[in-house]
Amino acid sequence: MPAQPTTPTAHWIEPASQLPLRWGGYRARLLTGLAMIVVGTACILGTTTYSLPLLLVGSLMQPAGWAVLPSTIGRRVAVALPVLGFSWLMLGGSGFAWCYAVPLAAWLLVRLRPLPVFAVLALPIAWSVIVPLLVWDYQQGWVTILTSSVIIVVAAWAARWGAIRLDSWQSVRTLRKEPRRLGTDDRTRSP
Repeated sequence: MPAQPTTPTAHWIEPASQLPLRWGGYRARLLTGLAMIVVGTACILGTTTYSLPLLLVGSLMQPAGWAVLPSTIGRRVAVALPVLGFSWLMLGGSGFAWCYAVPLAAWLLVRLRPLPVFAVLALPIAWSVIVPLLVWDYQQGWVTILTSSVIIVVAAWAARWGAIRLDSWQSVRTLRKEPRRLGTDDRTRSP
């Protein structure tokens, strides 16, 4: 009986789940970090002149969420402050919708996505050209926030799909195994 071909998803494992963690479990840290990032960003974007404490709460919660996510320390540290700064810029309205590409890029970096899937950054950038034509009043800012958020979520899932297709565990430097001295590497050996 011939062997059945396997799909890339049958053996694909999320690269960040393979990293050694110094504290906590992978799933708990992922969900907690993601929740803190989303709530922190929502607090920042919900800030008005009458709700300035939201800006403070969001500005503390969002970087803490990046710190909690399971990834390498260098990637988590590298994204926290730039994402926070661009989140503040998003308060400027639909003219700053391009800033949504920065948290998406940070997400892809922290989640150890391979370089080719960073092409999904074109989605929020393209939307940032269109949305100012549709939303011109600051009172309609919720439209920019809602649609841009949906686009970055779709783009993040598209990047995950692309990572599965590229079998990203092999392409992420932090997870690559050094080749054996005798000229073989671990991928050619059977379990």
